[in-house]
Amino acid sequence: MVADNLKVKSENSKIRNSLCLFCSLGCGVSLRDEGKALAYAQDNPVNKGALCPRGHYNLELVNHPGRLAEPQIGKRKVSWEEALTFIKQELQPFRKDEVGCLVSCLLSNEAALAVARTAQALGVKNVLTAGAAADLEAYEGNKWTVPGAELASLDHLEKSEALLIIGDILSRSPVLSRRINQVKYGKRGNQIVVIDPNQTRTTWFATDHLACRPGTEPVVLAALAGALPAEEAAAICGIAAAKLEQTAAAFRTAASGTVIYVPQSKRPRNDLGVYYVKKLAAASPNKKYLVYYLFGNTLGVNTVIDREIPDHPTYHELLGKIERGEIKSLLLFGEDISAGHEELQKKFRMLKFVVYAGYFESESPAIYDNSIILPLASQFEGGGSYVLADGSLAACEPIVPAAGSVPLEKICGLLADCKPGRNDARECVGQGPVTKAKAEAEAEGEVRAVRAAEQGPVKPITYFGNNQLVGNFFWFQVNKNG
Repeated sequence: MVADNLKVKSENSKIRNSLCLFCSLGCGVSLRDEGKALAYAQDNPVNKGALCPRGHYNLELVNHPGRLAEPQIGKRKVSWEEALTFIKQELQPFRKDEVGCLVSCLLSNEAALAVARTAQALGVKNVLTAGAAADLEAYEGNKWTVPGAELASLDHLEKSEALLIIGDILSRSPVLSRRINQVKYGKRGNQIVVIDPNQTRTTWFATDHLACRPGTEPVVLAALAGALPAEEAAAICGIAAAKLEQTAAAFRTAASGTVIYVPQSKRPRNDLGVYYVKKLAAASPNKKYLVYYLFGNTLGVNTVIDREIPDHPTYHELLGKIERGEIKSLLLFGEDISAGHEELQKKFRMLKFVVYAGYFESESPAIYDNSIILPLASQFEGGGSYVLADGSLAACEPIVPAAGSVPLEKICGLLADCKPGRNDARECVGQGPVTKAKAEAEAEGEVRAVRAAEQGPVKPITYFGNNQLVGNFFWFQVNKNG
């Protein structure tokens, strides 16, 4: 079946271009024949036609037979009119502080803004983003202000003479291998230093691999940025002080450089890691940084929610409210955070009403106890704008029929008569992430407290979040063990 879908069609087949959101690189993806076949966007400046296995998921996201196409109350299929009437009716008994809402970092800026404005209209402040936990932690570190720290463009990355990579970027965003090779072989003396406790796809490309103790990457970065004495850092991270000093000097004196950070769940304090990445990038001329998030619109969705609802709770605060019975109803837009987590499912069973808008039926039994399911449109059916890892704004239009699914902004409009437009979303994300101060002494105290974690497995290229979404796809089944 997949082989047939990937056949090259005739020149008369209509090709429509969109965006892959299975990481924050923002590769272009093209579909033929109303989503029945995959094409390759050769002229896209980000990926120039290349796609990783996760990129191929996009085809199945469009035409998978298991996609939700009708609203459900429990397991019973209903009309949209009945579904929305039911939601309004069920939400009425709850106080505003008893309702929580989570927005997936796969969704568009317009969807995030619609949720935020709808929550404001309903008086709900328990609004959070849902994505990879390590990504959300890294995003918090990215908000800490570091004068002189700048995001790198892909062009800057490719023309760098030195790359400092923290983590396995080529499992996160394999399409970057061409650009990384361009650095490695573009000029004699160019260097690629990888900081990772594991041997990975990325360390294969390295001119130097700094194998630190697991979880001590923030300590290594603090030493390279000059915030921690090399001898002190060496005792924590397991890399010789002389090696740390040599690496710092080489990166500092390179004519141009990029620091690439890959958030990882087994690494404590991804926020500190990103803070010291920014410090390192700002410490010498012509150095910039990139953080590659797992979910494609982590920057955009978090920026919107932070700006629209600045006093929203943290993830752990929300879970605490659920556990204490303070949150009684939960709206899950695009991501069921309980999938694969038994403890979270126990907490979800305490809820009296759940709304879940997604692409496939949830694997979590807790979702169906007292709930309504809504079929959600992907970027291919709904379009929208997204903020990529380099801070650029990418937009795409709907390119295939919706087949029963509805964009989240339309759902919100029907619930609260709230319909912010693309210009509103552009203005919101155009202000950039909400920033906050971080005292250097405070950061240094925190990084000195970092200790090695347990050795974690190297995740396969098919891994995505809790795999609730991609676990439905043929590509996942074929590639999950390699």
